[in-house]
Amino acid sequence: MGQWRGKYLNTGPPRGPGHYSQDGCWWWDDDQQRWFRLTDQEDVLEIEAEDIGGISLAASLLTTLSSQYGNGYFRFVARARGADPRWPTYAMAGATFPATRPSPEDVGAQGAWLETQRERFQELHRQLVAEGWRPAGRGPHWWSAIYRRPDIDWDTPPDAYERTQRSA
Repeated sequence: MGQWRGKYLNTGPPRGPGHYSQDGCWWWDDDQQRWFRLTDQEDVLEIEAEDIGGISLAASLLTTLSSQYGNGYFRFVARARGADPRWPTYAMAGATFPATRPSPEDVGAQGAWLETQRERFQELHRQLVAEGWRPAGRGPHWWSAIYRRPDIDWDTPPDAYERTQRSA
């Protein structure tokens, strides 16, 4: 789906896409155009499927009136638990997709929608990887991927990476 980006549901760390240094001790943030030192603490994230109709009364009425045969709209939500007290929990929502109720867990019942669901999952996965998340396991459902990433030392001076490279 091109350049799709997930939407943060609440405030999380201001970390954008980027890459790790070769030694794995630094994170280059494309949005801020600088290196940040990594800490020994990690954030942990798991992807969940959320029924859009269940998040508000208006959404519930809209999806019920627009659906047939018990179908609804879901989205994948990446929920993170962070070590940094400024962001103990935060979440990112992916794009919506159709599915049979009560859950997209019944793969056989999803029919042609299964491909769309997997595309939405892959979109969210690509964004998470671009933001430094590393796959670390599986949960109970096909979409329940678990990820980890090191926390950033947000107080890193802007020239710290260059200084460490000169002294090495």
